[in-house]
Amino acid sequence: MGTLLEYALIQVLHNFGALLVVGVSGYGFRVALLRQSPSRTLALFVLSAWLVQGLTGATFGWVTYRSDHRFPDIHGIAVIALMIKVSCVCGGAGLMATCLGWGGSWSASRRMMVWAGSTGLACLALTAAAFLRWFS
Repeated sequence: MGTLLEYALIQVLHNFGALLVVGVSGYGFRVALLRQSPSRTLALFVLSAWLVQGLTGATFGWVTYRSDHRFPDIHGIAVIALMIKVSCVCGGAGLMATCLGWGGSWSASRRMMVWAGSTGLACLALTAAAFLRWFS
């Protein structure tokens, strides 16, 4: 089942990525609520955090496959939770990439909805992570 040190290091990066996605998305949402425009740097930072989430999540499976020659054995609710997490990463990264590309010309309410979406997806991903861990 891979080396424990590899899993621990991946988990640290994954946890800090989750912290950043939730915290910085929430901060961007708060800024947008005040009818101000969150900076492009903030959007790039959240996009990077979403990508870290996706990369470290995939790395969990890769480490198991490399060491055990099979993917992690998950089923039922854990598979659904994993699909939710992957969907959240894709959606959150897509929102932030779109925000970087066209966010400067958006209305304040559209910016607020995008940042609320990223925050909501981050919270949903954290919730799904609890089910993934519990049922795997």
